[in-house]
Amino acid sequence: MVQIPFSLDFNNVADPSGQPTPKGDPIIGKFAVGFGLLSIFTIGVVFVPLALVCSLIALFSGQATWGFAGLILTVVGLLTSPHLLLLIGLGAFLMAIDWNNLFQPFLQQFDGGVPPTKEV
Repeated sequence: MVQIPFSLDFNNVADPSGQPTPKGDPIIGKFAVGFGLLSIFTIGVVFVPLALVCSLIALFSGQATWGFAGLILTVVGLLTSPHLLLLIGLGAFLMAIDWNNLFQPFLQQFDGGVPPTKEV
């Protein structure tokens, strides 16, 4: 019976004959670069997160060149996407405004936002 080695290190996996297998293609790194290019020229809302995830996986799996190239293309895709820039700007705007002070007069009309208790 042949034992199957379980490992997350894909660089040193041996086949059942005992011979080490050569290093495979950097597929996830190529996906990161491809998604990064697609995020620049097509729908950035979809492809920027995909490129970011694939780039981080490529970096942590030892494909540093492909991972860094994917990260650079992801940043360029983020900066060229008007929808994502709107979301980032809206988030920064909402953090800059103190919502508690803005809605305080409205909440005071309703007893501070606490529902009234029934007196018996």
